[in-house]
Amino acid sequence: MAEFISIALLLLGVIALCQPFAKPIFTNGLHLLFWGWLGLNIFSHRKPVR
Repeated sequence: MAEFISIALLLLGVIALCQPFAKPIFTNGLHLLFWGWLGLNIFSHRKPVR
């Protein structure tokens, strides 16, 4: 589940960086990308819980 949230953050970050309409959304796009990337790296390398 956490991997899906991280992927969603990555996608939202890319969308936020590509939109030209709102500057606050654009400035937060890099933060979304960073937290999505960090979460995906952490949660994709964990062993599954049995």
